[in-house]
Amino acid sequence: MSVLVPLGGDLPEESRALAEALRRLFDGLGISVRRYAARRHRDPGSLSRFLNGTRIPPWEFVHDLIRDVAEEQGRAPTPEAIELLRRLHRTALACGGSALNRVQALEDELADADRQSMRSAALVRALEGALADAQHRAADLELQIRQLHGHQDRSAAERDKTLRLYEDQVTALLRERQDLMEQVEALGEDLKDAHARRVRAERRCEELERQLVAAEEHGEGENPPVADAALRDAPPTDAPPTDAAAKDAVPRGPVAEDTEARHGLDPRFVFGTFVVGDTNRFAHGAARAVAEAPATLYNPLFVYGTSAIGKTHLLCAIGHQARRARPGTRVRYVTAEALADEYRGAGRGAGLDAFRRRCLEPDLILVDDIQYLPDLGGLHEEFRHLFDELHGAHKQIVVSSDRPPKQLTHLGDRLRARLESGLITHVRPPEQAVRVTLLRRKAEQEGITAPPETLDYIASHVERNVRELEGALVRVRAFAALNRQPMDVQLAAVVLRDLVPDRGPSREEEAARRIIELTGDYFGVTAADLCGKERGRALVTARQMAMYLCRELTDLSPPRIGQLFGGRDQSAVDYADRKLRAMMAERRSIYNQMTELTARIKAVGGPRPDGWV
Repeated sequence: MSVLVPLGGDLPEESRALAEALRRLFDGLGISVRRYAARRHRDPGSLSRFLNGTRIPPWEFVHDLIRDVAEEQGRAPTPEAIELLRRLHRTALACGGSALNRVQALEDELADADRQSMRSAALVRALEGALADAQHRAADLELQIRQLHGHQDRSAAERDKTLRLYEDQVTALLRERQDLMEQVEALGEDLKDAHARRVRAERRCEELERQLVAAEEHGEGENPPVADAALRDAPPTDAPPTDAAAKDAVPRGPVAEDTEARHGLDPRFVFGTFVVGDTNRFAHGAARAVAEAPATLYNPLFVYGTSAIGKTHLLCAIGHQARRARPGTRVRYVTAEALADEYRGAGRGAGLDAFRRRCLEPDLILVDDIQYLPDLGGLHEEFRHLFDELHGAHKQIVVSSDRPPKQLTHLGDRLRARLESGLITHVRPPEQAVRVTLLRRKAEQEGITAPPETLDYIASHVERNVRELEGALVRVRAFAALNRQPMDVQLAAVVLRDLVPDRGPSREEEAARRIIELTGDYFGVTAADLCGKERGRALVTARQMAMYLCRELTDLSPPRIGQLFGGRDQSAVDYADRKLRAMMAERRSIYNQMTELTARIKAVGGPRPDGWV
């Protein structure tokens, strides 16, 4: 159904009032329902039900309709008109009666409460600053008064004259101090009031969050298929604004922006934070030697090992140490996939010349995950020429991979021969003592209180890589928080038995595709939906869960996982990882879904079914 019909007589008054307002607003577009649905990538039937009053739309749909009408007519709506629609929408939600309507109403209230909390917090900070300034000013005046009273060593002839002048100054300063103290007292009262408002706003946010979780779980218990179908039509509220701009949605501080803009090094990865053990001691020593004396000992240096065991950490540490030991050293860190993207965008002519200059400028170039370097338009041959020029100019080259050079057959014999011409080091999975140290450091960074025996137990049962180790700690912490239990060995045993899958020697793209399929089956969508561009709320949550599981249960790099999900970039995968870590510790429904999904993935073996898109 994609046409408007007369409003039925049995509609509730609240739904009728909202539908009439939306119809009047929609008339300003001057197009049919079907054409507008195609423009907005929405289902025409759902849009018609919104306008016919048989279904209450989410506020995001109303907001988009207001914006589209404003663009069509060339004038913005008045704040009064927007507020009227907002009241009609909330009234209709409050009187709707369904679990979905209650969830939408609670989410609106939670958003308002969050904004009020932020305004209260900003006011508190402003008042605290004003109070501190006033107190500093009062202290300065007290010091001046004491200095004026201290001038007692002048001659008797000058004392009377000087004292009269000082007494006048003291009197003026005392009046100013009194005024300032009154201001401080008033600011203190305002600060108390602001603190009280902030506490009330935070409590309101917590209460609304509890109600929202209860409403979601109640809605899932009543009629899960209907709730999921409705949520697929609602815009996402917990994902980056657009898939294409996902990298802009990830918070990035000034230090990170400056680092990546100049040399691409992660500021966290330095030698001081690298945990050395028997399995990585030789690679660490070689990396140290290269950082202290680039292009003199081992050139190239080739570091290989499975995913998430510290190769990227070593490469970035080399770059940081080289810049620290020799200020002015030009360093560039780049992944093989990023290098391929840059080469693809360079084209020919001047663009290709600029690409070559960027690769040849640094004194130290660090290429991560060389196994992902595709032979794209002669990229292997181009990289071989760049390698020769860098090596001939006595510039240091460091390369990492998940396998030794002789197994990189797709790179060709000539390029592999150059990679084998220097020092080849192997980083193996960390031993027990190193895993315990890594867990202890991660717990300190995240503010997790865990007994040493619990960390020992997790480290003894998760052995492959650092990412899997940290993922196990996150899940144990989430389970403990949800059940209000201490993080003891018994709890860790339950979580690791049920959630950590049995892993074979490799769970690369085949395993990732299986995770996507099983996640789609669990939520009643297809693998193509999870990898597509649709952004319904339930679909976005399912997509983020699949990304998180691919990140946790496979050895694929974040850029490669993003490619499997319809060409998304690394920031979308990192965002999904952070989002799910937080949600599992806060919402039992999400934790239960992740537990069941992990169990299904663990239980399913063999090759993927045919027909995966």
